[in-house]
Amino acid sequence: MVALSSCNVTPKPQRGPPSNLLHPFHQNPLKILYKSNNYNNDTFKLEASPAPLFPLTPPKRKPKKFHEKNAFPNSIPIHNRNPHAIYRDIQKFANQNKMKEALAILDYLDHRGIPTNVTTFSSLISACVRVRSIDAAKQVHAHIRINGLEKNEFLQTKLVHMYAGCGSIEDAKRVFETMNITSVYPWNALLRGNVVLGRRNYHEVLDSFSEMQASGVELNVYSFSCLIKSLAGARALRQGLKTHGILIKNGLLQSCIIRTSLIDMYFKCGKIKLAHNLFEEVEERDVVVWGAMIAGLGHNRLQKEALECTRWMVREGIGVNSVILTSILPVIGEVLARKIGQEVHAYVIKTREYSKQLFIQSALVDMYCKCGDMVSGRKVFYGSKERNTISWTALLSGYVANGDLTRH
Repeated sequence: MVALSSCNVTPKPQRGPPSNLLHPFHQNPLKILYKSNNYNNDTFKLEASPAPLFPLTPPKRKPKKFHEKNAFPNSIPIHNRNPHAIYRDIQKFANQNKMKEALAILDYLDHRGIPTNVTTFSSLISACVRVRSIDAAKQVHAHIRINGLEKNEFLQTKLVHMYAGCGSIEDAKRVFETMNITSVYPWNALLRGNVVLGRRNYHEVLDSFSEMQASGVELNVYSFSCLIKSLAGARALRQGLKTHGILIKNGLLQSCIIRTSLIDMYFKCGKIKLAHNLFEEVEERDVVVWGAMIAGLGHNRLQKEALECTRWMVREGIGVNSVILTSILPVIGEVLARKIGQEVHAYVIKTREYSKQLFIQSALVDMYCKCGDMVSGRKVFYGSKERNTISWTALLSGYVANGDLTRH
């Protein structure tokens, strides 16, 4: 422009776009900020000269929201380079029990040929047990086969536990029969599955336990604990006494878990004296042992003894937990000890963690209604943020028991 003015030559106007479409650098510099997706934490920033009138590359589209059918578009090659970040997302969804999202990402990985590690599958199996979804369980099992991990002993043990926890003991047995068992853990998973299914699988537990002994597998405390729980549920006193003798012979009676299980079994079989003697033999009693004793006394309609045992526990300096509360509140209602119930209620309010638990709120409603204090029962019921069938049943039963059928 300086050379042209010195020659007194007036430049011809050039054709071009309107001035409002031009962006001088000092007014509008090009700033392109590209943030990568969640699987790469790097952020790239590119500064350049003024933007051309017609961009050489089309503007980038905004990323689409997550959809199951198109979880990750093919335009994102970064997943191939950073699979561990994808594993973390799958584990996050699994921990949140969001199986639909987790399985969608798993489908994407298999479609792209990206292998999945054992830790990720372990998280998915645990989520299947929590949500008790047999459909999700079978999908996870199929993905394990696709990844060539069906012979991994750790995952096989988890699969046995998964199927048993979802109520399909037949599938659990099928996985178990394909295993080359070298430890006690697969046996324990199968035992626990039969115990979870309840009394009707009592003989299955005994058969599995006999097979364990015949196979030469070294039994541990957890194996006997599962067996005793099954015997307690079936009220099988004779088998329980035999098991007690085996434990003494093998020197496993010192375990607190075993003694607690035996106390619970004897109470459920109606052998209160045996349970009490076993309780007296425990030198260091924790809250679990005390809980078994209190619940057992209440189960056998020894309400006053259960209350006295609770006082004894508190004097020993053992803190009351949610299990103790749900065991003692029905006992208080049955003996109509409203004053003691109010003390327990005050403790629940003071302990904010317990005051928010729905099953404790329901137990308080039931206790007040049994004591004839419908006003306090209604206050607890309507003061609770959540209500379920148990809390509604407790309130309605209280109306019926107290002759107030006009309430609804």
